[in-house]
Amino acid sequence: MRNQQIQLINILKRADAPITSSSLANTLNVSPRSVKTYINEINEALPGTVLSSRKGYVIDAEKADRLLEESRSLIPQTKDERINYIINALIKRGLVNAYDFCDELFVSYSTLKNDLVSVRHILTEANLELVNSNDVLIINGLEKNKRRLLSSLLYSESHNNFVNYEKMSESFAGVDVGFIKDTVLKKFEEYHYFINDYSLENLVLHAAITIDRIRNGFSATVGSKAATILRSHEYDLARSIVSELEERFGIRFNEVEIMEFAMLILSRASNLNYETVTVDNVRQYVGEEVYSLAAQLIKDFSVFFYIDLSQPEFFVRFALHIKNLLVRADSGYFSKNPLTDSIKQNCPLIYDSAVNSARLIKERTGINLNDDEIAYIAFHLGGALELQNTLSNKLTAYIFCPGYYNLNTKLSEQISSRFSDDLIIAGILTQEEEITKVGCDLIISTMQPYLSDTPPVIVVPPFLKNTDFKNISDIIEKIRSVKKKKEFRERLSYLIREELFHVTETPLSKEETIHMMAEQLRSLGFVGESFESEVIERDSISSTAFGTFAIPHAMKMHEIRTGINILIARQPIDWDEKKVELVMLLCFNINERYLFNELFEPISMILVDPDNLAKVLKTKNADEFIDTLADLLP
Repeated sequence: MRNQQIQLINILKRADAPITSSSLANTLNVSPRSVKTYINEINEALPGTVLSSRKGYVIDAEKADRLLEESRSLIPQTKDERINYIINALIKRGLVNAYDFCDELFVSYSTLKNDLVSVRHILTEANLELVNSNDVLIINGLEKNKRRLLSSLLYSESHNNFVNYEKMSESFAGVDVGFIKDTVLKKFEEYHYFINDYSLENLVLHAAITIDRIRNGFSATVGSKAATILRSHEYDLARSIVSELEERFGIRFNEVEIMEFAMLILSRASNLNYETVTVDNVRQYVGEEVYSLAAQLIKDFSVFFYIDLSQPEFFVRFALHIKNLLVRADSGYFSKNPLTDSIKQNCPLIYDSAVNSARLIKERTGINLNDDEIAYIAFHLGGALELQNTLSNKLTAYIFCPGYYNLNTKLSEQISSRFSDDLIIAGILTQEEEITKVGCDLIISTMQPYLSDTPPVIVVPPFLKNTDFKNISDIIEKIRSVKKKKEFRERLSYLIREELFHVTETPLSKEETIHMMAEQLRSLGFVGESFESEVIERDSISSTAFGTFAIPHAMKMHEIRTGINILIARQPIDWDEKKVELVMLLCFNINERYLFNELFEPISMILVDPDNLAKVLKTKNADEFIDTLADLLP
C-alpha cells in the first residue's frame, strides 16, 4: 500500500464515528476524488476493509490491522529513511500533525523530535524552514526550492543514487512517466534537439514533480533570474511539450513553470548535432570565452597530469559540455549525476583530474562546481583516456620461429589478430642469437631456446589451438602482474621513508591532521610555506576522504621534493562526515608529477577494500607498509 492509504486507514481506525469523504480529504490534504480512489484501492487489496454509508466511512479494524501488518515492510526502518519520508510528506501534503507521523512511522514522539532536528538541518541547506506550531508541522519557503529538494530526495533514496523511470512512477502515483518521456523525445526530434540519457531522466523527473505539485494545488510563483538568457527556440520547445502535458494530465503550467522548464532544456540539451560539429566551427557556437576556457583546461591536463587530450573529437565534445555547464551555473540548475560516488571510488585519478578543472573554472569564472558536475567532467576524461590506457597496457613481444616458407609470417598474423589488445608484435626472429639483442616483455617461440638469459618465453606449436591461445593469455596476465607489482613497489620505496611514517593514538581533527603532516614535510625540506593552504584548498573543492582513508594533496604539484607522509590514526579522524583511520599526504616535485598518475589510482583501489585497509592499518613501519600495499596490488 501507498503512504496515503496507510494514513487513511489510521484515521478511520482512530475515529469513533463515520467520517465523510470531504472530512478525510481535508485531513489528508487531497481531493475527495482521491479519497475515493484510495478507498477503492484498499478494498481491492482486501475486500470489505472500508465500509460506506450515508453518514460516511467506517473501517473493519481486524482487516485494517491485517493490511497494516502486510505494509509494515514499506514503513521506513532507519533514521535516514524516516527523515526522507517526513520531508517528502510535508512537501506533498502541506502540513502534518506530529502525532500522525508517530502513527505512520511507528515511532515514539521523542524519536520523532530527534528526527526533526535532522529534517530542520536539511531544509535549512535547501533554503527552506520547518515550522512547528502546536505539533502541526509545515515547510515554509519557495515552491521551486521544495521541488528541487523532492528531486534530491528521490535520488538519495534510489539504489546507487540512480533514478530510473520505474522509480519515478512509484514515487508519483497517477503520473504517466512513460508519456512524459515519449513526449519529450518526440518534441526534441521535431525541434532538432539532442540530449543524453542522464539529462533526459533529469528533465522527465522535473516534469513529473511539477505535474504532481500542480495537481495538488502547489504552483511556482517566483521565476529564475536567469530567464533573461533564454532564446525563443528553447521557450517554444518548452511550450510545445507543456501543451501536451497539460492536455494529458488536465492541469495548467503557469508562466513561471514554463520558463523553469525552458531553462532546464537550455542547460541540459543542445540544438546542435554533436556529429556535425568540428574544431573549426565549434568556436562559433560556444563563443570565445568558453573556447578559450576549454583549451586552457585541456592544456592543464597535459601540464599537471601528463594526459594528452589533444584529439579534435574530444575538444569538440568537451567545449560543448563546458558551455552547457556554465549555462546551468548561471541558472542555478546544476545536474544531478547518478554515478558520482561510483566515479570517485572507482576512478580516483580521473576524478582528481576533473577536480583540477573545477579549480581552474572557479579561477576563471568564479563558479563553484559541486561533486556531480565534477563527475560529469570526469566522464569526458574517462572516455578520452580509454584508448590511451589500452595502448599503455600492451606488452611488446617477438616471435621466434626458424623460417620454413611463410610459416613464421602466418603465425605472427594469427597471434596479432587474436591478441591485438594485449600485444605489440615487434618482429620475427629466426636465429636464436637474435633473442639476446632485442628488448621485449615476451618471446613466443616454436622451440625451446637453449640460451638461459632471455625474456620470458612461451613455447607454442606452429599451428595454434585453443589451449595455446589460453596459455598465451595466461602468461600475458602473469607478466603484466609481475611488472605492475615490481614498478609499484619501486615507486612506493622511493616515496615512502621511515621518517614519513607515523602512528598516533592522539585524537585529531581534519585541520589538525593536515597542519601537523604538512609541517612535518616542511621541516624535512619537502615542501614550502604555501603547501598546507594548497592542500586545504584542494580538499575544500571535493573531499579527499574515501570511506575510512584520505589522500590529501595539492593540485599544482610544484613542491621541493617528492614524497608521501603516512599517518595511521588509532583514534579515527572526523573528516567531512567520515571516520578516517589512514591519511596519506602526497607532495610532488614538478619533474616527478608523472608518479602521481602511476600511484594515486592503484593506492586508492587497494584501500577502498575494507579487508585490505585493515591489513595496512596493522603495519608498524614504512617497510611493512610498502610490502603490504605491494602484495595487495591486484
